[in-house]
Amino acid sequence: MQSESLVIRRAEEGDAYQIIRLVKQVIKESPFFERTPEEFNFTVEDEQEYIKNTELFIVVEVDGKIVGSATLKRSSLSMLRHTALFGITILKEYSGKGIGSLIIKRVFEWAEENAIEKIDLEVFHDNFKAISLYKKFGFIEEGRKKNAIKAEDGYKDLVLMGRFSKA
Repeated sequence: MQSESLVIRRAEEGDAYQIIRLVKQVIKESPFFERTPEEFNFTVEDEQEYIKNTELFIVVEVDGKIVGSATLKRSSLSMLRHTALFGITILKEYSGKGIGSLIIKRVFEWAEENAIEKIDLEVFHDNFKAISLYKKFGFIEEGRKKNAIKAEDGYKDLVLMGRFSKA
């Protein structure tokens, strides 16, 4: 990736088509996605609405192509407004190149600027690379949803992880 230009920026409504393509590709490549390709049926209009209504939605571009995205969605409930749910998607081809770390750093900056004290996420129990990355950034396992996923190769737990850093 040395000769490639990498940009992390807020998603715009005009990115909707590329984001849909990204998610569909990741669903095909990864065993760690809760939806099947058939279940991901967002239209461009749906995705534009999602972009518009998500407090933090960032994309990662390499040479103008969106290769990753992340969202941070704050709870709408008053007693949970200090928390947000984090999600990240990166194309397999770009996995292991430090993009996840860059995204998490950007998410942490935004969270601090916006008084989010706790970031939560869910990850498949056998997604060891992701769990390792999250632990590196201070996330801890807070619980599990046992057998929450019924995949072709059997049942999988969803690991609940969180990172608290009082703003």
